[in-house]
Amino acid sequence: MSLNQEQIPNPYMTSKLKAISKKKTCVWLSAPLALCGVAHAESAVTLFGIIDDGLTYTTNVGGKSAWQMQNGIAQGSRWGMVGKEDLGGGTAAVFRLENGFNVNTGTLGQGSRLFGRAAYVGLSNTRYGTLTLGRQNEFMGEYVGAYGANGNWGILLPHAGDLDNTGIDFRVSNAVRYVSPTLAGVTVGALYSFGGTPGQLGLNAVESFGINYSSGPLSVAAAYTAIDHPATAVPEGVWTASNPVDGNYGIAAGHYRSTGISAQYTFGQAKIAAVYTNTRFSSLDPSLGARIDGNVTFNIGELVAAYNFTPSFQIGGAYSYTAGKVSATGATPRYHILGGVADYFLSKRTDVYFQTTWMRAAGDATVAGLAPVIGASDGKNQLIARVGIRSKF
Repeated sequence: MSLNQEQIPNPYMTSKLKAISKKKTCVWLSAPLALCGVAHAESAVTLFGIIDDGLTYTTNVGGKSAWQMQNGIAQGSRWGMVGKEDLGGGTAAVFRLENGFNVNTGTLGQGSRLFGRAAYVGLSNTRYGTLTLGRQNEFMGEYVGAYGANGNWGILLPHAGDLDNTGIDFRVSNAVRYVSPTLAGVTVGALYSFGGTPGQLGLNAVESFGINYSSGPLSVAAAYTAIDHPATAVPEGVWTASNPVDGNYGIAAGHYRSTGISAQYTFGQAKIAAVYTNTRFSSLDPSLGARIDGNVTFNIGELVAAYNFTPSFQIGGAYSYTAGKVSATGATPRYHILGGVADYFLSKRTDVYFQTTWMRAAGDATVAGLAPVIGASDGKNQLIARVGIRSKF
């Protein structure tokens, strides 16, 4: 398992274009005499991308089995570029543009946005950290989710409904984000997104905070994200009626809050990880999707393990349990998700993999599934199996 590659292009899987800009610097002694030299300022643009495709088999969709060609399951297919210009004194201008697409249809992802995965610009300093403006990740997905099964192997090994966004189902637009330098293994970050409503600063606003520690074999992360009116603030989220877990709650919620912690430990060729999150939908409007008032709370626990038999071959597995409670009705939906993966790298850039996931709805939950990704089941159980290929550049 590795840190979530949704954010960080792997250096040996990228192509780099570097340009040296030459600026003439002159020291004026007296007109019209001057001493002139050439100062070199280096700038770099890195092009990167991922194409993931495969065949997915799913039971219990409309009472039947389904075979589907599906794109972006282990990792979302994308291409993009990151840029950096050295401004001197340890400061650099940085930017990132990242596009998501469906390789099977050629269409754009993330609500048909041109750069739906990321689009930001800012300044970075070796002593003071990085400040960026634009469309960016909040920290539940980027920090806490990095050590979960979804962050390592993709959306077939999720938390139920991706309630906590550890699978990065949504990004945050109109955001100001700060990430500190790493000191003694610790990195902290903060994000705020402006809702844009005149006279109502907090309406549709998003705030997120995160901390990540990594030293030797141990890594630990924690994060908090709060969203005002999530269905309008981040409309590409999982708040749709087709999501059997939390879709209606997200549509009706006035407020959303998610808090989580995760940890990973490496020993030899093996890694183990654990994740816990608490997600709350509150101020529900009964006239909207939920048809109830009050609030709904979900607690999710996950265990993950992986073993590298060789540098090219890895197996892994994960189990997550979701416990929900609806305050207005006392309902207690429960979800079990168990999955496994085998991944073989043909090269540093290309791998083939097999994934399987079993899901069960329990308690007051009546429907299992990964809708709208796969298609909700007609009952409490669903089994998914997939073979895929992924290539990075």
